[in-house]
Amino acid sequence: MRSVSSSLGYNVYPKVSAIAGNRINPDIDILQISKVSEHESRLVSHELKLTQFDKRSKGLGWSTFYRGIGQSLMYLRNGIHRAVLVLGFHESIPNDGLIEHFHKFLWNKRDLLSGMLGNHLSVATCLYKRGSPSPVVEAKGDFYSSDEETRFSSQSLLHKKFTFYRRTRMIMVG
Repeated sequence: MRSVSSSLGYNVYPKVSAIAGNRINPDIDILQISKVSEHESRLVSHELKLTQFDKRSKGLGWSTFYRGIGQSLMYLRNGIHRAVLVLGFHESIPNDGLIEHFHKFLWNKRDLLSGMLGNHLSVATCLYKRGSPSPVVEAKGDFYSSDEETRFSSQSLLHKKFTFYRRTRMIMVG
């Protein structure tokens, strides 16, 4: 989490657990608030998942990928404009060839994945422990809901009315 957070720059908040005093599920692993223009900001969530070696299939497991997609899409109901699923690779993976094969598969299927995931979800891989996420599928647009609760959450996030964890302390901003 630390390496991904530092690669994103500023206005990054780890483990957002409540918006305007209301608990959310799932927690947002990393929330990034970035300026798009003078009068507009973008809310981007980053869901971090660690891909592990699956002894039964003798390859990399896909369950974290699918869980990550589900959690990333749930962020949109909390007022997020774009979600990013960042896949890291566990140190238990016996060789780099498996990681390269997994990454290559995602890269070769990026158009198909983009069509399936929609315009608001990106997928990136983080190949090294201290590396930056490398996009495989990139979101093409921002998500805006007409649902009143979702719009309220979005405005609350933009006005920094949320709870997040900084190291071992929970901080309420706003």
